[in-house]
Parts: sequence; C-alpha cells; structure tokens
Amino acid sequence: MTELDAGAARRLIARLERLPMTPALWLLVCVAGGAWFVESLDIGAISVVLPVLTRLWHLTPGQVGLLATASTIGIVVGLIPAGRLADRYGRVNVLVWGMTAFGTLTLLSGFAPGYGALLVLRFLAGLGMGAVFPLPYAIVAEFVRKNRRTWLSGFLDAMLSVGYFVAPLLGLVIVPALPAALAWRVFLVVAGAPIVYAFFVRKHLPESPRWLLEHGRATEAEAVVARLEAHTARYVTLPEPSEADLPPVAAAPAVPWSRLAGRVVLGAAAATGTFFMFYVVMTYTPTIFAAEGLSLPKSLAFAALVTAAAIPGKLLNGHLSETVGRKPVFVGFMGFAAVTALLFGWLHQPLWLLADAMLMSFFGTGAFPGLKMYYAELFPTGARVTGAAAVESVARTLGGIVGAAFMPLAWHRWGIPVAFDIIGATAFASLAILGLWGTETRGLTLEAVQERLERRGRPAAVHGVRS
Repeated sequence: MTELDAGAARRLIARLERLPMTPALWLLVCVAGGAWFVESLDIGAISVVLPVLTRLWHLTPGQVGLLATASTIGIVVGLIPAGRLADRYGRVNVLVWGMTAFGTLTLLSGFAPGYGALLVLRFLAGLGMGAVFPLPYAIVAEFVRKNRRTWLSGFLDAMLSVGYFVAPLLGLVIVPALPAALAWRVFLVVAGAPIVYAFFVRKHLPESPRWLLEHGRATEAEAVVARLEAHTARYVTLPEPSEADLPPVAAAPAVPWSRLAGRVVLGAAAATGTFFMFYVVMTYTPTIFAAEGLSLPKSLAFAALVTAAAIPGKLLNGHLSETVGRKPVFVGFMGFAAVTALLFGWLHQPLWLLADAMLMSFFGTGAFPGLKMYYAELFPTGARVTGAAAVESVARTLGGIVGAAFMPLAWHRWGIPVAFDIIGATAFASLAILGLWGTETRGLTLEAVQERLERRGRPAAVHGVRS
C-alpha cells in the first residue's frame, strides 16, 4: 500500500461495503450487464444460422458440432490469458478490449467465403469473448456490499439470457425475409453491430477500488469511492462504516497458485454440468425442434421461449442464493434441471418438448448467478479474474466444447434419449461435488472469505470451510 496507510485502506473498503443501491451503483451494474447482453447476442447468433448453414452447405454432424463450438474453443483459449491481464492491468481495460475484438470479428463473419473461414472467424471472436466472460460479476463483486452480490449476479446473468432470447427473435425477422444464402450473412453483421457499446463502457464504468488498492493506486480508489458516496448522499444519509466490514488486513499477501488450485478444481467440477446443459440447450434447441418436424420460424420461436425461461430462473436464483445460501440453492436448481434432462429425450409431442426444455432452461441455466459469484468469491482480489477464468476455462472445455461437440454424434448414434440421459447424469455429479465439498460464502465480505480460508491454512475446495 503506497498512498494510504493500512488503517485508511481498511476504512475505504468498509466505506464501500456500506453503500446502498442507488442510481450510481445501478448504472454501474447495468453497464456491466449490458456487456454481457452484447456478448450473448453474439454467441446466440450461431444457433440461429446453424440450421440454415447445415442445409445450405450440407454439413455433416461433425462439422455442425465443430462450428457450434468454435467460439467456445476461442473462449476457453482466451479466458486465462485475459484473466491474467485483467488482474494486472485492470478490469475495465480488458473488458473494453474484449468487446471491441469479438464485435469486429462477428461483423467480419458475415463476409466469410465458406465453412473454413467462418470456423476461423468464430474461433477468433471467441478469444475476445473469453476476455469478457469473467469480468462483469468480478467487477460487481468488488463494488457492491456483501448481502447484494448474488442478488445482483442474478440481474447480470439475466442480461445474458436476454441476449440469447433476442438472438432468435432477430432471426425470426431476418432469416425468413431473405434468401438463405444472404440471410445468415446479414444476421451475423447485425449481431456484431453493438460493438459501439464498448465506447459506452469506457465512459461510464469506473475501475474497481479493490483492484486499485491492490495495485497501490489508493488515491484513485479513494476518488472512485468518494464519487459514489457523494452521489449516494443525495438520496440517503450514509451511516458510519461498520467495524464488521473492515478487512482483516489492508492488503493480503499474494496466495500461491498451489494453494488456489483446489478451488479451481471444485469450481470447475461444479460448473461443468451447468455449462454442458446450457450449451446444448442454447445451441441445439432450434435444430432439435426442426428435427421434430417444426418449420424453421416456429423452431426459432420455440428456442426464444426456452431461452426466455432462464431469465426468471436467474433472478430467483440470485435472490435465493443471497438469502438461503450458495450451496443449497445450486443443489436444488441443478437437481430439478437434471430431472428435466432425463425426461426430455422421451418426449416427442412438440408442446411437451417445449415445456420440458423451458423448465430445463429455468433451473439449469438459471443456476448460474449463484455459481458464478460463488467461484469469484473464492479467489483473492489479485487473482480473482484469473481464478474465475481458470474455472470457466476447464468447465467450458468439458461442457461447452467436448460435451457440446459430442451431442450431435451421440444422438445420431444412440438417439436423443440417451444423449440427454448423459446431460442429466453430469448435472447430478456436479451438484453432488459442490454439495459435499464446497464452502458457503453467503453474508461474508470478500476479504472475510479470504481471511477465513487462509486462517484454516488449506484449500477450501479440498477441506470444505463452512460458515
């Protein structure tokens, strides 16, 4: 700590923790959530154009799976390097760079001359997406008070689902109105157009005070907190900072990665089942409905309803994770999701399929807010984005690349029932791992979580620190 003494730095964190939700903090949360909306619109674009390209280019199941996962492969490759950059150079800088990169590459995807070029461009766009994915909830975790983190994470993750919901709606407007050879190109250009939002983020999203303190930039951290306090004072009288919110030390010593590896393993094991279910539902729902005999417009409309079902699920999950706890809510949501996955393959009437898929989306995709905030909380400020990125990199590799690419092959070989039985079994395994070996972080400041884990002197993921 180079500019504030230890006591002043501790009080700065306590001042931040006492801030209620006012328009200034809501603007910050909405700006961060908007970044996820833009990204999910981009990611959801492939599910819209995939049925068109499958027929237009006569793609094999293997080619369909590879194209569906190309951006996810890029995300996985980009996650950890981007996390390291965000922990070193700042959350906002990397967020803006990532949005600019994937938006530009998606625009270029609309001009791809063929399958190979589109595959490469989707992979490169994924690199930029990987830079964005861990950042909104890491930023919000470092700004908002301890009893609002997952509540707001539910709002943030709902913004992701809004983007996934809007993608097929845009497809309903664009794809049927144009010849197939042109429609997918126009759609990708439209999906990449929100690149301009990166400039809005640069203007309105301040850097995390906790990150600034971690890097010896206490004067800047003080200025950010003071601006938030001044805005808050227009609406309420601020109480004195609570002693309970004072971090145990001003700047915790760096924790070696050998002691953080267990937390990565736990988070990834829990997240793999969730990402597996999410990627299959998001990417293949239009294709599955089309295979059941529905027209492409109706398949896209059904896919939009399935995606929309995740929005109330995420909002409920964020609220319950804050009031009940991260662990029990994750176990409950994934348990219901696993049951719906087991049922899905045995249903054939379109409306029953739609209802079951909506429940799978509500509980499966809806499980993300508490889970994402949970594994961000397990890492100290200096390694938070890198740690969360490592969790997502492993989980997206297993669930979003291996699992999602395997699904078309599985249902062509064994049928949809067996393929969705695999999804359900993976979901049960994920909830069991977190339920048995996870830690509960509800109601603790980020600094208190780290102090408790380090006081035990052992990785939480292995020994299960419990509150």
